[in-house]
Amino acid sequence: MYLFNQIKLENFRNFDSFTINLSNVCNIIHGLNGSGKTNLLESISLFERGRGFRKDNLSNMINNNNNVMFKIKAKFINGKNDLDLLLSSKLHVNKLKKELLVNGSNSVESIKYFENLYSIIWFLPEMERIFLERPSLRRNFLDRLIYGVDKIYLKIVNNFKKKIIERSQILKKNSYDEDWINQVEREIVDYSIIIYRKRIEHIKILNSILFSLKILKKSFFQFELKMNDDLFKNYSIFDEELKSFFLLELKNARKFDSIIGGCKVGPHKTDIYGEQIEKNFNLAQCSTGQQKAIIILIIIAQCKYLTDSLNRRPIILFDEVCSHLDENNRKLLLELINSLDVQTFMTGTEKNFFSFLSTKANYYNIS
Repeated sequence: MYLFNQIKLENFRNFDSFTINLSNVCNIIHGLNGSGKTNLLESISLFERGRGFRKDNLSNMINNNNNVMFKIKAKFINGKNDLDLLLSSKLHVNKLKKELLVNGSNSVESIKYFENLYSIIWFLPEMERIFLERPSLRRNFLDRLIYGVDKIYLKIVNNFKKKIIERSQILKKNSYDEDWINQVEREIVDYSIIIYRKRIEHIKILNSILFSLKILKKSFFQFELKMNDDLFKNYSIFDEELKSFFLLELKNARKFDSIIGGCKVGPHKTDIYGEQIEKNFNLAQCSTGQQKAIIILIIIAQCKYLTDSLNRRPIILFDEVCSHLDENNRKLLLELINSLDVQTFMTGTEKNFFSFLSTKANYYNIS
């Protein structure tokens, strides 16, 4: 069992000093709006690489009442070797950065050891209408799930983004070295192919697990996830000719990209969508409550893959999960808590919103 046993916040967001001891199953954080429920979940999400689920600047996370950096201390249970974690903001060459210490060490080995123990999956209010929102929200959701399985994936995505920026900077010049941009575009294609294949492989895994879920068959319609990209109109992702076609598309788009900016083709243009299997309708047609249920089902499938196939225990963050919580959604949340050995956090303004969880949850009032 891998879980956060205790969190201590110092000078973080609205907290001067705050400590909470946590349950290994379901933790309900309730309180008035503005009390800091989401801030607490954000502090946990920061233990993953990146800027947490808000993707905010570190400077905005520092409590303005004090002129000091924030600290997030945590006790992490690892079964054999419990870990003391310290995550803080540090000033490096006039730029704020995160620093993580694992048992007092910031060595690459210590950080990798901790990162490979677990993954964090989050559900935020804006994800309730995920199949109606912009494609980037769906791409980011899938990419976070892939990163929970393969920690190298985030580096590949970041390298791809850097090469896109480098190409844009080259195209802004009146004249440029042809060999230089050819090399950059080859690297863009190489990173893109990896991203495409990872996405396709993970969608296939999720669809397989979703199809086998008993609760889905009992209380919800069968659906499957799909990926749409203009590059695949004539070629399969596993077709060797795709690489040459992709390079030609990049070359042909240089003039367009130099005027508009960015890059016309690539995995940053992909859309992830879903279809109901029997009636073949797009999941964008589903109600808000149904779309929430779909995301919860995908999270259940991800958890089952991590626990059953990789022996890894994810940690689930549900922020303001109670809106549009119909009977199906309650069943799905109970399924997540009862059948999967994972640590879960949920926030809401009222304790009685979670009465359906009965004795399965521990409640914490933030006032």
